[in-house]
Amino acid sequence: MKPTKPTDPRKPRKSLSPLKAGALAAPVAVLAAGAALLLWSGGDAEAHAAKLAVANAYIREPADPDEAAAYFTIANRGGADDTLTAVSASTGHASLHTTNGAKMVALSSAPVPAHGSLDFSPGGNHLMIDDPGPLKPGTTVRLTFTFAASEPITVTAPVIGIADPAPGS
Repeated sequence: MKPTKPTDPRKPRKSLSPLKAGALAAPVAVLAAGAALLLWSGGDAEAHAAKLAVANAYIREPADPDEAAAYFTIANRGGADDTLTAVSASTGHASLHTTNGAKMVALSSAPVPAHGSLDFSPGGNHLMIDDPGPLKPGTTVRLTFTFAASEPITVTAPVIGIADPAPGS
């Protein structure tokens, strides 16, 4: 290890030339501006993303084996809206619908608001499953939900009896 020379307090210290000082100041200013922007924006991109969860999915035993309806709730605890664009079922052909008075209308998508929920329940929004085959209480159907921005979510929906209470009620 090489000994260091003591500095002479009478001798002025070398300072950075103005050119070197300016070269150092620019990156520091850029870093400070970036940190300020990160703090101002909340600092976390995930805080501004949708955080989706599907709950209480079920299918009521159909009276007609050619059609069934599935119901569920999608909760969004995140800070961004998202859109349900499709649902597929492990049996039959699934499509989104809503009830408008006595008329059933197909939906191409359904919004899931930030800090809110989307409800598919009897008499309102529902998932129609055409040609599901026999669905009896105690069996299950796998449902996969597709969204505009979020990753797909797959849940297992139980088939419940006609008079049975809905899950979560």
